[in-house]
Amino acid sequence: MLTQRIQAVQSSPTLRFTALAKQLQAQGKKVINLAAGEPDFDTPEPIKAAAIRAIQEGFTKYTPTTGIPELKAAIVSALARDRGLTYRPEQIAVTCGAKQALFNLLQVLVQAGDEVLIPSPYWVSYPEMVRLAAATPVEIRMDPKNGFRLDPKAVERGCNSKTRCLILNSPSNPTGAVLDENRLKAIAQIAKAHSLWIISDEIYAQLAYGTKAPSIAAVAPDVASRTLVVDGVSKAYAMTGWRIGYLAGPTEVVEAAGRLQDHSTSNPTSISQRAALAALTGDPASIRQMVQEFGQRRDLLVRRLAAVPKISFVEPEGAFYCFVDISATGLRSAAFSERLLQEALVASIPGEGFGWDSHVRLSFAIGRQALEEGLTRFETFIRSL
Repeated sequence: MLTQRIQAVQSSPTLRFTALAKQLQAQGKKVINLAAGEPDFDTPEPIKAAAIRAIQEGFTKYTPTTGIPELKAAIVSALARDRGLTYRPEQIAVTCGAKQALFNLLQVLVQAGDEVLIPSPYWVSYPEMVRLAAATPVEIRMDPKNGFRLDPKAVERGCNSKTRCLILNSPSNPTGAVLDENRLKAIAQIAKAHSLWIISDEIYAQLAYGTKAPSIAAVAPDVASRTLVVDGVSKAYAMTGWRIGYLAGPTEVVEAAGRLQDHSTSNPTSISQRAALAALTGDPASIRQMVQEFGQRRDLLVRRLAAVPKISFVEPEGAFYCFVDISATGLRSAAFSERLLQEALVASIPGEGFGWDSHVRLSFAIGRQALEEGLTRFETFIRSL
């Protein structure tokens, strides 16, 4: 008999529909993948070369659980340079991807009886991670008319004596919304008044278009002592498979997360740590080029979707997703994505996993030619309904 906690956890719809798309591709069908949750760019060559050198030098043994000192120092420098955040190496823990950082933090910060505020639409794993920590996820629904930006007043309404933590994600997966400084400051004051922990998932922070994605710990330093910043190299450096994330925050919490990691995965892969070190200390030109290309794809997607009937959407400001309202088609999200895949050979992610069954997530982490073809198929499918 399985435990109650694992029976309460739902499978990831992003992984499920990605697997379905790969099955069709294996059958020889030309599927256009607008479901991707990772950059389509290759990891830059200097980063791969650093990993090869690590293998050749025999850097293949255990490391300290929360990362090698050189990588922690590079993370400290990168957070100061890119986000105006000041940390010491002992306030950094390197993890097996940003997902583990989030999981570890929820395990050490919340417990049975606690409530965790989660802006909705949310990344699919947030509520499941909260449940695995025996706490209760509480959705704060955001309004598309407000650009899917979190309303501080809604945060206030969601707080009670059980509220322990608030999860932020800016830029957002799945909406691409970015929280500006004024909104973050207002949210910070509410969190401070209710003594909330803030987990700020900033994995897409460097992927913003025509705007900046500030960190709440930088714009509201009076809550920095209760804020945990989570990031990694997966998205900005096209290193999803290398599995290197990190968290930064108060020493006591970071040390607790490290103790948890001592008895779960131990250290992140030694070779990947060397690769991440090269990423964070190398030439940022590859990031700038990738962001520029993503911005142009975003513009292409927005222009094409604007001509499609029966849908609406909010223009994404960051990440590489667009959350599309398909409610006027009369289909729920899973049925829509299933039919889109089977009939038009276009993969998308149903919004039900993000808490919005009226939407689907489209990704523009795909080459422009394939993106054009995918959007043509998408429009043809919509018009056929």
